[in-house]
Amino acid sequence: MEYKPKLKVSRGTTRLVVNSPFFGSMLLTMPVVEDADTPTMATDASKVYWGEAFVERCTEEEVTGVLVHEVIHVTNKHMFRRGDRDMDRWNYSCDFAANPIVLSIAEQTKTKSGKAIMALPEGALYDEQYLGMSAEAIYNRLPEDYELPEGAWVSGYMDARNEDGSKPSPSEEAAMEANLSAKIMMAANSAKSVGKLPAEIKSVIDRMQRNQIRWEDSVQRFMGGDERDDRSMAKPSRKIWGMTGMIMPSVVKKGAGHWVLAVDSSASVSDREIEYYIGGINAISNDLSPKSITVITCDARIQQVQTYEQGEEVTSVSAHGRGGTRVSPVFDYIAEKDLPCDNMVYFTDMDIYDYPDAKPDYPVMWVSSWVDGDPAPWGETVYLNTRG
Repeated sequence: MEYKPKLKVSRGTTRLVVNSPFFGSMLLTMPVVEDADTPTMATDASKVYWGEAFVERCTEEEVTGVLVHEVIHVTNKHMFRRGDRDMDRWNYSCDFAANPIVLSIAEQTKTKSGKAIMALPEGALYDEQYLGMSAEAIYNRLPEDYELPEGAWVSGYMDARNEDGSKPSPSEEAAMEANLSAKIMMAANSAKSVGKLPAEIKSVIDRMQRNQIRWEDSVQRFMGGDERDDRSMAKPSRKIWGMTGMIMPSVVKKGAGHWVLAVDSSASVSDREIEYYIGGINAISNDLSPKSITVITCDARIQQVQTYEQGEEVTSVSAHGRGGTRVSPVFDYIAEKDLPCDNMVYFTDMDIYDYPDAKPDYPVMWVSSWVDGDPAPWGETVYLNTRG
């Protein structure tokens, strides 16, 4: 039986509520509305929009699949992650990331007779070379002049926006993202309670939870210094004297050995991320007071090496080069120069494919500004949320 477009959308939502409650629950929190300006389907994280002509030519299973596709965009917060990337290229990248997940969910939700409750219309963007990759990683590999193949379709892309259609301020966007996180967690808990939370969504939830951990706390716990701080009356605390009139000892930092802080200056790292890296470097300098800090910037090769003595502030980091991403030159440099290194922190977006095979004999922490990326194969990986 062929249904009218509006009924197809309604039936698709009902199918998901019954058979895949996470996606059904998410759709119930967002109005799903017809929109004459939407050629396929689209979302801005608060609503899902659909075009009549597109839905009309799709089967009911395909409409259901595209609804799941839109929820995947929402769940992965693609509309909050574009930054200054080209909109069309980002849109294609998000679709390449979302469609394999739809196909996986379609397999998981087949009926006992093997019938799929969802599918993707012909022409959906899919390429095996991008399987398991985030939209950011796909974007970095997608040619700048990429053109859609004939007959291909993409989800209409929309950045997050206010009810009146205006661009949200940073604080408004942060509130939107927090509200969305709460909806995602509620939908996930509902699906989990009936044993129907897809593994792909569980991984998203895991990433959301790990992103709430302060990376600075992880650094202090992992590399808290080779000596504990002490207290001394030789130099009383001026702050406590000014506030209370009491003479109290000041904290004497013993230091945390010699540190190497590596900075990824490749083209995939934005200026905003570089600023966060500098802030992270100074946080380590101020809070842990290493005996020395050697800052090494590297893209495909070493760009700059600069050493700071205890207490010196790092005011700038060279971002020259902006080529490809390699990390092995940094580890090679430390070995060749016999550079003192008691602890190492590598600030990067984790778009890395040349991890050294042998783990070094000093502890390494990777501080990733790619909050949805996979952890490094060795060392400890923590996440620095640069999206605010």
